[in-house]
Amino acid sequence: MIPAGSIYRAARSLALTVLLAAAASCSTYNSKTADIEVNLYNGNFKEASAGLDGNRLLQKERNKLLYLLEKGKVEHLLGNYEASNNYLEQAYIMVDDKIKTNAGQYVAAKFTNPMAEPYKGEDFEKVSIHYYKALNYFHLGRPADALVEAKRINIKLYELNEKYKENKNKYSEDAFSQILQGIIYESTGDVNNAFIAYRNAEEIYAKNEGKFFGTPMPQQLKTDLMRTARIMGFREEYEKYVKKYGEPNLPQQRPAGEAIIFWENGLIAAKDQVVITASGAGGAFVGTYNDGEVSEPIIIPIPPDANLGVINAIAIPKYRVRPTYYTKATVVVNGNEQPLELGQDFYPIAKQCLKDRMLREAIDIAVRFAAKKATGAGLGAIADQTLGKGWGDVIQAGADIAGASTEKADTRNWQTLPSTICYTRVSLKESYNNFVIRKYGQDGVIDTEQITIPFRPGLQLVNFYDLGRTQIIPDTKTQPASVNHMQQTQPQPK
Repeated sequence: MIPAGSIYRAARSLALTVLLAAAASCSTYNSKTADIEVNLYNGNFKEASAGLDGNRLLQKERNKLLYLLEKGKVEHLLGNYEASNNYLEQAYIMVDDKIKTNAGQYVAAKFTNPMAEPYKGEDFEKVSIHYYKALNYFHLGRPADALVEAKRINIKLYELNEKYKENKNKYSEDAFSQILQGIIYESTGDVNNAFIAYRNAEEIYAKNEGKFFGTPMPQQLKTDLMRTARIMGFREEYEKYVKKYGEPNLPQQRPAGEAIIFWENGLIAAKDQVVITASGAGGAFVGTYNDGEVSEPIIIPIPPDANLGVINAIAIPKYRVRPTYYTKATVVVNGNEQPLELGQDFYPIAKQCLKDRMLREAIDIAVRFAAKKATGAGLGAIADQTLGKGWGDVIQAGADIAGASTEKADTRNWQTLPSTICYTRVSLKESYNNFVIRKYGQDGVIDTEQITIPFRPGLQLVNFYDLGRTQIIPDTKTQPASVNHMQQTQPQPK
């Protein structure tokens, strides 16, 4: 029989262990980078960049890929395109070389949580590297290199999906990357290949009933598709798309100068975790969790002879939307508001990629779960032998509680990606072109911002960002205004 005093001391010791473990496991990557997030929301990109350098979590070797991704994006926001590409190129090489987990990290991850392993990136993050490298090259006046990067998005998606034997990604191609390709081709005067890229984008939307991960086909894409078909004299294709989408409002003459305005709004959803507790049944750990409006099941296979006990917990990552301040924006052109249309919405893509990966990694989760259970059972057996009969159940229960408390999902993700990317095309007149951007926020708030685009022949890109409510006061002394939040470039002529 176990003396009451001994049980008390054991319980107190176990409680302390649990409290320490729980305290260590409650924070997420997002909470550990909260200061960086605040600077991004306020448009303080230099401070955000310095924050990345000073963050201890991001300086760990196992988080190197994450650091390179975040740093590459913030340098892009700062307009430091060479530096941004240097970071993103290193990230690309890491991804391409297959990031390895050493034996120590593997064991640590199985007995604690997967954040002990190197961060390997979600698949949509791996291809987003090429999106920003393409923009960087374009702004550096290297459209040929920009095209290479834009093409790599769908190539990489194909390569990633090919290696999965089952539970392949539903995100296997990207419509927005085709739009980007078309824009870059046009900027170099290659209208034929621009038409092909726009047509490829249209086909992706068309085979998904007019939507790509919830994003409806932009009217701008329909117009660009018909416009380039007409320029190339593809009469049959032009008439086919007119019949499908209606007569486009095309200018009689092609403008001498145009700009594509990209607007990045908000920050991508951050990863939190959800802890599922359930009893094993039929050789599987079965639980459900709410993912937005949908109740998602999770089924983890467990060996038939495993003793699950009564204290079971599995933590899995889950995206938490970081609401954008602005819901939409328009550009005032000749007195009329022209919408910045949604081109890419990262949240549904991120959520689907995570879900597909979790299905592929169910066995890995099961190994972590089983390792903790086996540890508890082993300690219980030792306690029975060394402390006497009856201690085994106490120690095993305590070990199970401690295992449940250290259970933690991998909450790392590329958090400086935007929530959405919108775009539109505007014609330019000679001299400076002033446009007013109207941004619609919460409770009827409308913020306005003036941007000035100097005329240049051909097509140029303009980027501006509102990660939070970064209301800009136009600078009347310099052109263009708001350089911290807007970059524009035109490629060098061929």
